[in-house]
Amino acid sequence: MMLSGNLGSDATVKEVGNNKVINFDIAVTRTYKNSNGEKVEKTEWIRADIWRSKDTDTKFAEYLKKGKKVLIEGEPYSSGYKAKNGEIQSSLGIRVKEFEFLN
Repeated sequence: MMLSGNLGSDATVKEVGNNKVINFDIAVTRTYKNSNGEKVEKTEWIRADIWRSKDTDTKFAEYLKKGKKVLIEGEPYSSGYKAKNGEIQSSLGIRVKEFEFLN
């Protein structure tokens, strides 16, 4: 999957076992016309994960700041969770293999 959008949060780096994971949210906006012919914009939020070995340099994460435009490519995944109101929700994520800064 390839996505282009803006970061909705600064990236965070966490150690998980023998690995590091860089997490951030990306906003992907699409525009379409509804049944009344009106232009509608809809933004989807997608969780992005970049996995690296513990010894790999992750200094580039410092540049993954809120508002930056990126192009990412990777494998999609979905996950479920229980919301505060007790309802079961789902979210879409991507395990990033490649990324590029666009601005």
